[in-house]
Amino acid sequence: MTQDSVFQQAIKRLGRFAASTVYEANDKQGDMSPAIRPLTQSVRILGPAFTVRLMPGSNEGVLRALGHAPAGSVLVIDAGGTDRSTAWGGTSSMLARQRGLVGCVTNGAARDLAELRAIDLPVFASGVSVRGALKQHPGWLQQPVAVGDAVVQPGDLIVADDDGVVVVARDRVEAVAERCLQQAELEAERERRLASGESIFSVFNLREPGV
Repeated sequence: MTQDSVFQQAIKRLGRFAASTVYEANDKQGDMSPAIRPLTQSVRILGPAFTVRLMPGSNEGVLRALGHAPAGSVLVIDAGGTDRSTAWGGTSSMLARQRGLVGCVTNGAARDLAELRAIDLPVFASGVSVRGALKQHPGWLQQPVAVGDAVVQPGDLIVADDDGVVVVARDRVEAVAERCLQQAELEAERERRLASGESIFSVFNLREPGV
C-alpha cells in the first residue's frame, strides 16, 4: 500500500468522528477560533488543505486556487484577518462545487449568502460583508497560512462540523485516527456507566463535595 493510500484510508477512518473527538485525539490542539463559523446548512468538511494567502482587499488568489486545487481539497484562505472585504462568494462556491472541492475555510468575510445556501458547499468564515474585493494581486498558493489562530500547512487535514474547525498535521493523521477510535470507546464506556446509574463522581474521578 502506498503512503498516499494509507493517508486516504486514515482520512476515511477519521470521517466517522466529530470534530470535537478529533480535537481530543489530536492532543487538544489544532482548533480554530470560534470566530470562524459556518455560513451554510451543510457544515461537515473533511479533506486536505489547499492553502491560499491573499493580499488584503484582493481575492484574485482565490480564483487562481480554484483553477489549481484538486478535487477533494478544502480551500483554506488567509485573507489577512480583515472581514471588511469578501474573500468568498456565490461564484466561488459554484466553481468549487464544479471542481469537486469539499469546502472553504477563511478568516475573511463572505457574501451572496442566498447563493451560498442554495449551492450548499460548506463555507466557514469570520463574517459577512456586502463589500466585494478587487482583483489586483495574485496572492500566494500552497504556503503555510494562519487562519483562526491555527497554522495550516498545505496538505494538512481539515475536519469541521457544527462545533468548529480542527487542523490535523498531515504526518499525524494516522495516529490521530487510531486515537479517535480509542477516544470514542472511552466516551461510549463513560456514557454506559452513567446510564447504568453509576455516580458521576466515580465515572469522572471527581472529589466528592466536602471531601
